[in-house]
Amino acid sequence: MKRIAIVDDDEKIRNELSAFLARYEEDSGEQFLVSVFSFAELFLTNYKPDYDIVFMDIDMPGMNGLAASRRLRELDERVVLLFITNLTQYAIQGYEVAATDFIVKPVSYERFRQKLTRALKFVPESKRPALLIRTEEATVTVDMDDVMYVEVQGHNVFYHTAKNEYRVRGSLKQAEQELNDPQFFACDKSCLVNLAYVEGVSGNTITVGGTELTVSRPKKKLFMNALAAYHNRK
Repeated sequence: MKRIAIVDDDEKIRNELSAFLARYEEDSGEQFLVSVFSFAELFLTNYKPDYDIVFMDIDMPGMNGLAASRRLRELDERVVLLFITNLTQYAIQGYEVAATDFIVKPVSYERFRQKLTRALKFVPESKRPALLIRTEEATVTVDMDDVMYVEVQGHNVFYHTAKNEYRVRGSLKQAEQELNDPQFFACDKSCLVNLAYVEGVSGNTITVGGTELTVSRPKKKLFMNALAAYHNRK
């Protein structure tokens, strides 16, 4: 799964690019985790080098895209950077911040698809460790980013990923040790959730990858704090 950020002050463009990414997923089989930001300062606040691709508008109020990209390069040398702009005169300056490409507004899906396909070739292999899941049938390697949540039923641990479900013998404590990542947080005594997949919270129910899960009352405050911290660091 690739992590993508869209930084643009124009809501219409943000929605359009998000829709294009969803369409590209259907066309290509790629999977994206998309975050959107309405201005550069918000994007850079508490930035962590978790993204694979950043779509950056150049002409934004406050810190413009070029200034933001210079700061971005101080924080993250590896992320693939594409400018979204109608200011083609800034193209040469893009080389100063190692921009991979430019997409000129208005953006058509076909042009976007071509540019994204090219950009994906520059994304390095996942830097996050793979997870070895030893089922009764076989040992499989799973990208940790693909694990949506882990639940325990009796002595069985179920790893629910973006593509499959795997069952192993064990405990939640063992799963926590295997994952060893603050991005996974317990919503109750029998379930670990990948905070990246939390789509909504309503009362004591959270939606994770389209599945509704319960947050226990003792865990609710800690879970919400962890979720807020996760989004603040992105």
